Amino acid sequence: MQGEALEAWFSANAAVWLLITARAAGVCFTAPVLAAPGLDPRFRVALAVLLGAWMAPAAAPLVGTIETGRAIVWLVLNEVLIGGLIGWSASLIVAAARQAGDLVAAQSGMSTSALFDPETGEELTALGHLYGLIALATFLTLDGPLIMAEAMIESFRTIPAGRLIFERATAELMFSQVAAALSLAVRAAAPPAVALAAAGVALGWLGRLAPSVPLMTLSLPIRAALGVLLVSASLVTLIACLTNAWSVWGV
Repeated sequence: MQGEALEAWFSANAAVWLLITARAAGVCFTAPVLAAPGLDPRFRVALAVLLGAWMAPAAAPLVGTIETGRAIVWLVLNEVLIGGLIGWSASLIVAAARQAGDLVAAQSGMSTSALFDPETGEELTALGHLYGLIALATFLTLDGPLIMAEAMIESFRTIPAGRLIFERATAELMFSQVAAALSLAVRAAAPPAVALAAAGVALGWLGRLAPSVPLMTLSLPIRAALGVLLVSASLVTLIACLTNAWSVWGV
């Protein structure tokens, strides 16, 4: 009887379920972990369908009644865009962590070992890749997928279906997300980067005080070794910073 009731609900509210699934599809193509290029698009589509069916009973009262017709196509595209923006805002935290790793790598002289990252389409240092993996691990440890699913349901209360309007408030919200990501990158990179900058200044002073010592030759391995030690010592601070960023996301 319960299965028949669900089937009757989905047949009577097909348009509502379609919009919920469209918003879930936008998240599945831009959210952390799911945005990896090696993930089969068919898996993302199947996951969006399952998420739409799972969220439908809770999100349907927030969507309301949707009339079918030609306008449903534009509503679906609108929902995909909204879902994409939700996933994009979460992916900014991972991007900020990678940028922090690149900043530390530049200070330690390890930026020359950059490798091509197929996910971003750009060169990424080993530290940047490590910081990005730590951000993803923190996301999964804090039940990030469940938090994101709850955020999708609540988004129907904040932005009703088909009501995304690019006005001043929307632009300010998007730029504030970018600003928060840049602030996170600086805070995550600050402990080792500041220490490495101070070490560079100290090496420069030693070079002026003792010109006979070949500090220019030794500075790169010294800064690289110091960078590895500082990164290892600041991992706890990095994880705490990322944990705080994921905790306030979506609030």
